[in-house]
Amino acid sequence: MRRMPACAAAVAVAIVAATLVAGAGGAAAARGPILQAHGVGTVRFGMRKGEAVARLRVLLGAPSARGVNTGCGARSTEVEWGDFVAEFRLGTFSGYRFVRGGYPLTTAGSPRDASPPAGVSPALATARGITLGSTLAELRALYRLRRAGANLWRAPNGLFFVDDAKRDPVPPASRIVEIKTGTCGDF
Repeated sequence: MRRMPACAAAVAVAIVAATLVAGAGGAAAARGPILQAHGVGTVRFGMRKGEAVARLRVLLGAPSARGVNTGCGARSTEVEWGDFVAEFRLGTFSGYRFVRGGYPLTTAGSPRDASPPAGVSPALATARGITLGSTLAELRALYRLRRAGANLWRAPNGLFFVDDAKRDPVPPASRIVEIKTGTCGDF
């Protein structure tokens, strides 16, 4: 059997990866800021809240809710843009959740939409194109994962992914329902 030249193999791998990314929401990655282990787009963890919110506002528009993170207490506040929730600990950008329906802020002054938007909003994805609704099979094809909980997977880059599986072994068709990093808790 004849071996494929290295450059041809690299092109083949790139084509397969591009196909997987497109299937996993690659279009979302092209339209919005990239979800990263150290922030979102150019907004990095460690930024003061005012600067981070101003930059996120440029990227995502006006926030839909603000409030105290009711699961972690007053030193953790959150600002929500639809399904994306930025977390601030003691006034510093420290983490985020990208979760269908956003995070249920229940503090006074934290409005909740009567009905959630029809699709995922804002259009965000990882650098490899994984977004809410991608399958676990797509995620596994693009990241080397380590199980970190019942439905929680950790990628080497520090991102955590939550699937919607209701049984074990986890079906490859399970959907990603949350992407997060740096959050104060798992709820």
